[in-house]
Amino acid sequence: MKQSLLWRGLLVWACALAATGCSLLKVSVSSGDPLPDETLRLRTMTRGFYYDLSSGIAAAADSVVAASPRAATQLVAIRWKIRATRAAVEAAMQSDPEVALADTWILCRRMNEAFAQLPDSLLFGAESSIAREAAARFERRVARLSEQLLPADRQRLMERFVGEYVAAHPRPDDDGAAAPNTLLAWFEFLRANGREPSYATGSISEVMADVSDRVGSQTRQLANSVGWSRQMLEIRMQQDSLRSRVEGQLDSLERNFGRLVAVAEHLPGLSEQLLEELNLQAGQLIGAIDSSMASAFDDLDRQRVEIQHYVSTEREALVGQVQQAADEAVQHALERIPAVIGRLLFYVVAALVVLLGLPFLVGFWLGGLRTRRQSGRQKAPSGDDSAPEQGGGSPDEGRSGPGE
Repeated sequence: MKQSLLWRGLLVWACALAATGCSLLKVSVSSGDPLPDETLRLRTMTRGFYYDLSSGIAAAADSVVAASPRAATQLVAIRWKIRATRAAVEAAMQSDPEVALADTWILCRRMNEAFAQLPDSLLFGAESSIAREAAARFERRVARLSEQLLPADRQRLMERFVGEYVAAHPRPDDDGAAAPNTLLAWFEFLRANGREPSYATGSISEVMADVSDRVGSQTRQLANSVGWSRQMLEIRMQQDSLRSRVEGQLDSLERNFGRLVAVAEHLPGLSEQLLEELNLQAGQLIGAIDSSMASAFDDLDRQRVEIQHYVSTEREALVGQVQQAADEAVQHALERIPAVIGRLLFYVVAALVVLLGLPFLVGFWLGGLRTRRQSGRQKAPSGDDSAPEQGGGSPDEGRSGPGE
């Protein structure tokens, strides 16, 4: 009975202490482990190299366009600029920094090897050296970047992986086109060499910044591609059949005008009639040219509006997905708060019971043991004195007899 009352008292005391100490509890929602500084540096430097790579490809292609008088070479250079920059943004803007660096390295090596093997007739003609020098420079820079950012053993592994991957996967039909995503291949290569890949994604803020950077880069790349496609359309318009027909008609008019001048010198009346017909034909020709040019620019403006609408729709969809992902992460974190608080209260109560209740029980048991020992010692002497009293009586009892 006493023990049950003791346990009840301890439980009530522990609950009261926990209730008074709840203000000392601090609950925090984990937002994910942040990425290490080396990983963040690798991601930042790889994406910084992408910006230099994209601008370098565009500058090399623009130099080829400016130096070549042939429209076919200009179109090939612009097409290379669009495809190579698209491949660069797809390679460098991946979530895993090591895979992004490996894909960017594969892109630069594949582009350098393709330009070195192809003859000038299949590249940019006399201006092919501009693209070759740029591709070789990009591969050297990405190799130096890997040496600066990765440990020595990791860098050697990535260099061997890039060489084996490029050798095992021949270049695609389009020079500078993006290679397939090498995330799975890189992870399998690391495991085959006794290394474990990193699966960290970073905190919520780092993930949001990564998604925002990727969306912004893709949007800028799409806008640049639209502008470069328009440049290709303008070059084609200068070389299409409409211009050839206009030039042919102008040459025909020039010849007819020369003959009319010769006839007009002898036949004034006939020359006036011919001049009227000539004016009519010239007016029709000018009207046809104007309508054709207006139709072409209307189509170009319509395509620009459609592309802009598509870009806006995709951007809104991506932002919505990002917002939904953030809401789900916050909701998941908030749903785990009650369980975390319950566990903390349980651990606090258990700790208080163990730290405070156990010493109290030990002290209570030791006090009872000591009390029982003292009681036993007091009873032992009183038992020894009672034996003589029962046998012959005490001296005091003998002396008090006569007095009575």
